[in-house]
Amino acid sequence: MSVEEYGDNLEENLKRLVERMKAGKYWPQPVRRVYIPKGEHQVRPLGIPAVEDKAVQKGMAKILEAIFERDFLDVSYGYRPKRGCHEALKALDRAIKGRPVSYVVEVDIKGFFDHVDHKWLMECLRQRISDPNFLSLVWRNLKAGVLEDGRESRTEEGTPQGGIISPILSNIYLHYILDLWFERKAKKELRGYAELVRYCDDFIICTQYQGDAERILREVRTRLAKFGLELSAEKTRIIEFGRFAKANAQKRGGRPETFDFLGFTHYCTTTLSGDRFMVGRKTSGKRYRAKLRAMNDWLKTIRCTMPLPQWWRTLVAKLEGHYRYYGVSGNGRGVSRYEHWTRKIIYKWVNRRSQKLSYNWKEFERYLERHPLPKSRIVHNFYLAAVAS
Repeated sequence: MSVEEYGDNLEENLKRLVERMKAGKYWPQPVRRVYIPKGEHQVRPLGIPAVEDKAVQKGMAKILEAIFERDFLDVSYGYRPKRGCHEALKALDRAIKGRPVSYVVEVDIKGFFDHVDHKWLMECLRQRISDPNFLSLVWRNLKAGVLEDGRESRTEEGTPQGGIISPILSNIYLHYILDLWFERKAKKELRGYAELVRYCDDFIICTQYQGDAERILREVRTRLAKFGLELSAEKTRIIEFGRFAKANAQKRGGRPETFDFLGFTHYCTTTLSGDRFMVGRKTSGKRYRAKLRAMNDWLKTIRCTMPLPQWWRTLVAKLEGHYRYYGVSGNGRGVSRYEHWTRKIIYKWVNRRSQKLSYNWKEFERYLERHPLPKSRIVHNFYLAAVAS
C-alpha cells in the first residue's frame, strides 16, 4: 500500500493499527530489499518497511531516543539531536591538534547493520526498558524478515538500513558494547592519551603511543567479536599521524600517511606561515568521483523530461547541499574544483537536449548571469571555532 492509499482513510487505518497493537496482534511485514550504489563497484542493501510499519517505527524511535539520549556519551555523533558529521569532524580536529596524538587507528566494521546480534541488542535495551510489550514490539520488527524478488526470507541477525528505527538501535548497541567499554575500561588501561570519535558504525581512535594503538586495536577486535561483529582486514589499520608524522616520514624518505573519515581525506599539514601543525581535509577521491558521476547521471536523465527552468531549481539545491557538507576548512580547493567540473557537465547536457546546439559557451555564461548557480564556499570554519573555544 502506498502512502497516498493509506492516507485516503488515515484515521480509520490508524485506529485499527492501534487496536491491533493493544491486542498484541500487530506483526510487521517483511522489509522490501533494494540496492543502492556503494562506492564505485559495490552496492549497499537497504530494507524498506511498509507504510504502516514506518509509522510504528517512528513512534518507537522517539521513545527510544527520549530514554537513551541522556545516557549516550559525548564520543558518539551519528543520528543524535544537535549532532552530526561536522561536529564529529571538529572533535577529531581538536583531539589531533590540541592533544598529544601521534597515531590514529582507522576502524571499519564489516557489514555492521547486517550482523547486529538480536539477543545482545535486546540485552542492551533491557538495561533501561522493562516493559515487555515494547520489547516484544522491537523483537517483532527485528524478526520481520526480508522480501526480495518475490521471495521471503527470515532475519536471524541485523537491523536493516532504511528502517527508521535502525539508527537509534545501532547507537544503543554500540553505546554498550563499544563506547562505555572504551571510556570506562580500555582507555584507563592505556599508557598515554587516547580518544574515540564515533559516527554510527564509523569510528576513529587517536592514541599517543604506538603500543597503545596496537593494544587497543587487538582489544577492539576481541570485544566486537564477542558481540557478533568483525573488523574489515582491508580497511582497518594503524597509521602515524600528528604533529611529528611529517618530519618522521621525511626522515624515512617518504610522505606521511592519510586516512578517510566521513567522506574526507585527512592529512598532515601546517599553517600558511609554516610554524604550526594543522589537520588538512579534502573531499576523498572516492567520494569526489561518486558525486560527479551522480551529477552527470542525473543531468543525463533529467534534461529531456522537463523544461530547463524547472530542473534548474533542483540543480541549485543539489549544489547548495554539496557545499554545505563538503565546504569545511581546508577543502576550499575541493569544492571549487567540484563547482568547475559540474559547470562543464551542465554545459554538455544542456546542449544535448536536441540535435541543435542550444548554447555556445558565451551564451551559457549569459544564462548563468541571469540564473546564477551557488558559488563554492567554506560553510564550516573549524579554525575560527578552535579560536573561539
